[in-house]
Amino acid sequence: MSEPRPKAARILQSARRPAGSGSPLRLDSPLLWDLLLAVLTAVWSLLFIRLFYPGRVNVDIAEQYLQATGEHPFTDWHPPVMGVLWRGLLALTGEAGSLLVLQVGLLAVASWLIGVLVHRTGAPRWVSLLGPAIMITPWVVSQMTTLWKDTQMAVALLLGAVLIVITRFAPKTWPLWFPALALLVYAVAVRKNAVFAVVPIAVFGGYCLLGLWREHRRLGHRQRRAGRRDRPFLPIAVMSLVVLALIGGGVKVTEAAIASQVEVEKTGQISQIMLDDVMFSVSDAELMAADAPTELKEHISSARDRCLEKNEIWDSYWNCYGKGESGEDFSPIAYQDELRQLWLHEVITHPLRYVEYRTAVFSHYFFTSALEYWPAEWHGEAEKAGIEPGNAKADYIVRPYVEDFALGTFPMLFTPWFWTLVAVWLLGLGWCKYKKRRQSVEERASATRARSFWPEITALATSALCYVIGYFPIVPANHFRYTFWPALAVSAAMVLALAMWRRGAGVPLSNMSGPASSECET
Repeated sequence: MSEPRPKAARILQSARRPAGSGSPLRLDSPLLWDLLLAVLTAVWSLLFIRLFYPGRVNVDIAEQYLQATGEHPFTDWHPPVMGVLWRGLLALTGEAGSLLVLQVGLLAVASWLIGVLVHRTGAPRWVSLLGPAIMITPWVVSQMTTLWKDTQMAVALLLGAVLIVITRFAPKTWPLWFPALALLVYAVAVRKNAVFAVVPIAVFGGYCLLGLWREHRRLGHRQRRAGRRDRPFLPIAVMSLVVLALIGGGVKVTEAAIASQVEVEKTGQISQIMLDDVMFSVSDAELMAADAPTELKEHISSARDRCLEKNEIWDSYWNCYGKGESGEDFSPIAYQDELRQLWLHEVITHPLRYVEYRTAVFSHYFFTSALEYWPAEWHGEAEKAGIEPGNAKADYIVRPYVEDFALGTFPMLFTPWFWTLVAVWLLGLGWCKYKKRRQSVEERASATRARSFWPEITALATSALCYVIGYFPIVPANHFRYTFWPALAVSAAMVLALAMWRRGAGVPLSNMSGPASSECET
């Protein structure tokens, strides 16, 4: 009797060919289909870059571009890592749009790999088309046009997670951990609250590392190893901490390397959040009675009146406070130490009213959306920074698809509550599947021989949930860019869930080593 096949699935190898077959690029060849998916992805990527090159720009992105070109000094108000990356791309290509090309390229690779994973694990070919199709969904198109740091973070997270997935399924792909970790480090460095999204991915990474370690050590009989996989909570926790430590250490090393090359001015951007909390959760009487400079208290009080007149109880730095001490964009707020003391003495000491205020802001973010699409007519900041306008016809082609069709017909697609609901639904399905497998020994045994995407689906859905919830104490507005990662992560998880549904509850490895889609499509 032959030895059982190893658990790691060879999803990226060419399928086994019948005796006497000719070229590996037959019409039913999995490799040929993978190439077709790559062509489709590349065609859309080039078309998209053609339409939106060099990328849409707002005031934040224009400031980062000026820092990248050396016209403005680096500050920590914006992620220095993104400015340094852009500077390197400018030195390499001389093109401001090089960052857009990189942004689209990262998403293209991730989407193509999802299609390949789905195809090579036995789902019908039409399901694998949904991998590249992620790129043309309206909620993805709407944000890929603009060089937001949020978009940079999201595409880096997705590709990093997908590379880790490949190491779980395909043997001898462990070197992919290096670019995966680099992408996760970049995601956290480019937006600090990405740590909420990274933790579930790190846990999934720990799960994958544990599998790689066990395969490498080859400890015991296969059945004994399978029994140990039932509840490996402690080993997975240890491996997860290792992954988190690598990411955290990578962020620190990256920041130190940047600081050694360029001077990064400290601006205390967190004071912007503290200003909102003090202004809208502390009564005027308590504010004036607090031990703080009179000028600061009067400034906060008068600014609050202006914000309330506008019906705005968030983002006061931009809406009514007059920005920083100099009045210029991104300038530091005056009396930052005194403002911090006000926050500690008047906000945190009254947790109920603080939670009430933050719930009001979070509810505004959670159930509404804004800035779903950045039109070409908002080109003022890019023009000031010296960035050329893109294709004039882009808005005529894409804007009706995003705003009139998607936003006008299905507005929930751009709100956090919708993606939270879908993520919870996916997690519920995964839990039900887990309970069913626990109750059926026979099904449980077959599951060990099947390529299940439930770990990936759980990681992506949990990452989306954690990221949304993590905005509770810090969200400044209801811009859709803050919801882009949950939308992208849940979209990828939905593709994987559909792939599992279309190929059946569990497809044995032996059935998926041949032509990847012949039986399913029949």
